[in-house]
Amino acid sequence: MSRRSVTVLDVRSGEVTVVTGERGVNNTFVFKGVHTQPYEGYADAEFFDLKSLQNAIEVSLQETERSCGEAVRKIYVGVPGEFLRVVPKQCLMSFQSKRRVTSSDLTVLFEKGFTAAEEGYTLIRRSAIGYVTSDKRRTIDPVGMISDSLEGYLSYFLADNRYIEILRNILAEYGIVKAEFLPTSLAEAMYLISSESRDEYAILLDIDDISMTFSAVCGNGIVYQSASSVGGGHVIAQVYRDGDVDIPYDAAKAMIGKINLSGKEDENAVIECFGEERIYTLPMRFLKERVKDGLDLICEEINKCLEPLEDRSADYKPILLTGGGITWIRGAREHITNRLNRTVEIVTPKLPYYNKASKSSLLSLLNMALETKREKSFFYKLFNGFGG
Repeated sequence: MSRRSVTVLDVRSGEVTVVTGERGVNNTFVFKGVHTQPYEGYADAEFFDLKSLQNAIEVSLQETERSCGEAVRKIYVGVPGEFLRVVPKQCLMSFQSKRRVTSSDLTVLFEKGFTAAEEGYTLIRRSAIGYVTSDKRRTIDPVGMISDSLEGYLSYFLADNRYIEILRNILAEYGIVKAEFLPTSLAEAMYLISSESRDEYAILLDIDDISMTFSAVCGNGIVYQSASSVGGGHVIAQVYRDGDVDIPYDAAKAMIGKINLSGKEDENAVIECFGEERIYTLPMRFLKERVKDGLDLICEEINKCLEPLEDRSADYKPILLTGGGITWIRGAREHITNRLNRTVEIVTPKLPYYNKASKSSLLSLLNMALETKREKSFFYKLFNGFGG
């Protein structure tokens, strides 16, 4: 594997993707190999079928290695919201006299702020919401500033030990023993949301097929996170609610992809989908009503996530929607906006051909993996301090 390349495993609730890439010009990426494979998925922080997960990961690795022409030796693994806990902490340290803050001070502050992991969880990442110096200056990077104390508002990311064990065992059986785990929600926050928007609260909502993660982002950290097993699949499932519809799931999804919830149509309009043996039809009005019912269920979950937020300034922030769960449904964003009575904006990677919400987690993890590798390099430590 090239010294400039990294390999990332993105585990979603309906598919896994492996990508090998490196940094391109203007902060873009060069993809050397990528493969996506569906599997049975997970809910309530439990995988439905471990064999299905293992097969999907192995196939994705094989296809990616085939494209690259070389074996994967180390891999960065994303941890979805359902397998992740975010612990915000406030920590203060004092100096004997005023002096310049160093990167080593930040390391000490982080270590002081975190005593022990919760039972069943392992610390995989830490980041700063922000810092405050003795003269009440707020900053995201205090290194070099003069102060006799430093207060940190910090985020610690803990991964479910069961998740780590399952993924390590699958990768080890394949032949990969070096694996580093990254919080998917933080990776998305850092990659998709500008630093200016993160100066205050930003609300990020990643809705997948059967899972969603809600994150309140501030600075370079996350102050609150909630995840639940509700996603785009639950919207499609509303079509079958009364048991009077008998069409394949893929056909129902294809038909939903043809409607526009904000559009107007003839009262007797129908939607068709061509199957292998027959043509499936459903009334458009029926289909739109069921989709709206499914989106209302998601809105109820979003409201539950919004309630615990203590900072009321977040009430006026737009909800930044990403993920492939519902962003493909035309009019879904508008419906959620009206239902919640607050602005909803879809955010995607700013990358040609990959500027789709369904690619957000993959490219965000690739970006974080490349940054992590760079920060651990000898020359980075040499010029930025070995203590940071």
